[in-house]
Parts: sequence; structure tokens; C-alpha cells
Amino acid sequence: MPPAPSLDNIAELLKNDRRIKLAGVDVDGMLRGKLVSKNKFLSIAADGFGFCSVIFGWDMHDRTYTKELSISNKENGYRDLIAVPDLSSFRRIPWEGNVPLFLVDFLDPDTREPVCSCPRGLVRSAVGRVEKAGYSAMAGAEYEFYQFRAPGNYPTPEMNASATATFLKNNPVEALPPLTEGMFGYSLTRPIHNQDYYYSIFDACEQFRCEIEGWHTESGPGVFEAVSGCPSSLHGLTV
Repeated sequence: MPPAPSLDNIAELLKNDRRIKLAGVDVDGMLRGKLVSKNKFLSIAADGFGFCSVIFGWDMHDRTYTKELSISNKENGYRDLIAVPDLSSFRRIPWEGNVPLFLVDFLDPDTREPVCSCPRGLVRSAVGRVEKAGYSAMAGAEYEFYQFRAPGNYPTPEMNASATATFLKNNPVEALPPLTEGMFGYSLTRPIHNQDYYYSIFDACEQFRCEIEGWHTESGPGVFEAVSGCPSSLHGLTV
């Protein structure tokens, strides 16, 4: 079991790395981040770095909201927030050559308190109040979703891009070919038709320290369900 990351040992844990991914959660729950050099990361690991507040002022298509928010607007110049790496969130991304990843917490540059629009900060504050009252918090997530095959023989505007987004500009979602046909919840045989993909999802999530407890087909063409649980306190907020 590797030691828990800390300011004292993080340089040693990253001794064979050259680049680090940093990511924060915006108000829509999407990851926004960047790739930085190891030297840059080590220089900001303790005190954080500037990160443009506009990620809390625009939508998932990078369009600023019609009514701008006090945290991010033209008047304050979309000023930087302070993004501080959460060392306890350290993990490696197995599908990206095991590049190191750290989540960040967004703090107000004046008070260094969590900003109100940061989902991680909001959860951290709520968990703090729960623990102060003598309780502990646990969480789990269950996702049911459709899975489709990428439409074949459809032109894409970018090299190596998926044809799906381009296809959906001119076609309804139901025109996409589902990964599996028919209604067959909890099937042991349907996933085997795509077994390399099916098992790789389970294995990659385990390697990423975001383990899946249950992974199966649900009723409906291409419908799958994944269940992930948190066996311990949310204090670390690492997933």
C-alpha cells in the first residue's frame, strides 16, 4: 500500500513523472483543468495557483450567462480564483498512460474560503457541519444510462473525432444504434457480445480508484446500470 500523499512525500511519489493533470469541478459538474509540468505542480502544491473564475460564469458550451454572477463577471475582469490541489485525490489515469491526476479546491482569493459555486467546497462545508454534529457522511451513486454504437460511415470535422456528435446535429437520438438490442435486464450473456469493452470499464474504474460494485444490463436497448459506493467517510472527497 503506497503512503498517503503529503507535501513531504509528493515529490518522491512523482519522481518518475514529467507532467501532471489538474482538474476542478465547475457548477455543471464538469471537470475543467490543464496539464502542467511537474516543476510547476510542485511549486503550487502547497499554496495553489490562479484559475480563471469564468468556469463558474459560463455554461458547458463556454457561453457566459445572460445574467452574470458576482463571482465571475466583466466588472471584476473574470478574476482568478485560487485553485489548491487536494493531495488526497491523487490517482493515475489508466487510459491515459497512467498520468497523475489531482483534483483542486477553488478558494476565494481574498478570504481563501471555499467559493459558494464550487461543488467540492459545498460538499466539504456540508460534511463539516454533519461531523461537527457528531455524525459521519456516506454516499453512493447508481447510474442507469443508454449506450450506443458510433454511427458508421459518417463524416467528422476533426481527425480521430467521434462521428456521434456530428450525426446528432441532423438526426434524433433514437436513430443511434444501441449497443445491445431488445429488453433484457440482468443478462449474463448480452454483455459478452461486447466483453472487451464491458470488462475494461470495470477494470479501469478499479485502477482509477473509483470502484464499481455492480455493473449489468437493464431493461431496454443499450441500457446499462453501474453502482458505485463509498465505504468510508466523505471527509477525503476523493471521488
